[in-house]
Amino acid sequence: MEAVSSRVNIAGVRRAISALTIAALGCVALAARGSATMVVPKDFAALCSEADLIFVGTVTDVGSRWSDPAIQSIETLVTFGDLTWVRGTPQSTVTLRFGGGTVDGLREEFAGVPHFAVGDRRVIFAHAGTFVSPIVGFDQGALPVVKSAAGDAVIDDRTHGGTVTHFASTGPVPLDEFLARIREQLASPTPGAP
Repeated sequence: MEAVSSRVNIAGVRRAISALTIAALGCVALAARGSATMVVPKDFAALCSEADLIFVGTVTDVGSRWSDPAIQSIETLVTFGDLTWVRGTPQSTVTLRFGGGTVDGLREEFAGVPHFAVGDRRVIFAHAGTFVSPIVGFDQGALPVVKSAAGDAVIDDRTHGGTVTHFASTGPVPLDEFLARIREQLASPTPGAP
């Protein structure tokens, strides 16, 4: 009968522990990078109170670029002109930065970030500063302005999480009336819908 060695291969155990540690750290890094964003529905009062900038504007330029080529991060700059200011320092144009876009055939996209095209007219409720989406509620504070028989009107027929937002049940609201509702809300910030 042969004797069975009870010596443990210490070097082998250390290699196995190192490999497991590296694998665990890799899993943590991937989990952090793949985190999700939860968007909370915003009512009219929240749009008004959370926005640093409120304006009506027409998109005059949309362009994507590398925000950080080292980590291959893309951003899209959206410039608005023909502005009517409700909150914020009036300027002739304003450019908002959004995470994602397309550069050199590569596309980066974040769920919930609104898309814009030159010529779009929107009522914008935005945060000042740098965010994946500077729009209050990711896309909830970018309301389309459309032509109607009575003139420009604001629409919001979207739902978020099964909850009808803003004034979806009432249909298009004349732009002048909608801006008056915003000014009223800002003058006496109490909860409520327009």
